[in-house]
Amino acid sequence: MSSAAALGVHSLSVDSVSPASMAFIVDIEQPLSPFISVFAGGHVGVNLKATGLQAGGRVYLTGRPFQGPFLSVQGDGTFFDADEDVSKLRASVSGLVGYSQQLGNQWHIALAGGAGFSHLRQETELPRSATCTLFSWCLLSKPERTVETTQTLHPVVRLTAVHRF
Repeated sequence: MSSAAALGVHSLSVDSVSPASMAFIVDIEQPLSPFISVFAGGHVGVNLKATGLQAGGRVYLTGRPFQGPFLSVQGDGTFFDADEDVSKLRASVSGLVGYSQQLGNQWHIALAGGAGFSHLRQETELPRSATCTLFSWCLLSKPERTVETTQTLHPVVRLTAVHRF
C-alpha cells in the first residue's frame, strides 16, 4: 500500500458560499489496511486570511484505498485573521460521503460532501474612548475585550486531486 498527497479545495465558511469561504488543502494520506486510511495536513483560505490544520480518516467501502466510495470523518482547527482588533478561532468536526476515481496509474480525483459541526470563538478588542486618549492613565491598563461564541451545523464539500507515491 502506498501513501498519497492530496491537493484540493474544501469549504471553510460556516455561513456563506462565497469564494472567500474556500480553502486550499494539502494532506498526506496513509492506508492502515485495505479498508482504512488516515490523513493530516494544513489549509489556507483563498483570501489568505485563514490558516489551519486538519486530520481525519477514511473507510473505503471497496477495500481498495484511494478507489471507489468512502466514508470520512475529519476534524479541523482554523484561525481567521480578520483585522488587528478581531481574532477568530474555529474548531469543527465533519462527516462526509465521497467517491475517489483513478485517473492513470498514480492520480485520483476525489469528491466528498457532508455536514460539519463548528464552534467559532470571536474576540474583539474594543477601541479606547477619547477620554482615555486625553488622560493617559487608562492607557496603562489592558484594553477591554468582548468574546462571542457560536455553534453551527453546516454543509461541507471537499474536492481533491490525489497523487500516490
